[in-house]
Amino acid sequence: MLSPGRIVFAICFVIIFVLLLVFGYRRDIRERASNYKGSTKILIIILSLLGLFILIINALKFIS
Repeated sequence: MLSPGRIVFAICFVIIFVLLLVFGYRRDIRERASNYKGSTKILIIILSLLGLFILIINALKFIS
């Protein structure tokens, strides 16, 4: 079972971890816009190809 000290530690850890993530994200937001320009289009293409591949595999299973 968890002792009260462990519960307090877990709560403090989660709060500090989330705060560090937020501050890190806010700092990197300026760099991310220039470094990953066009990545959304690439992601959509990859997901579309994956979906097409799955459809073809399922169609071939259905036919045979």
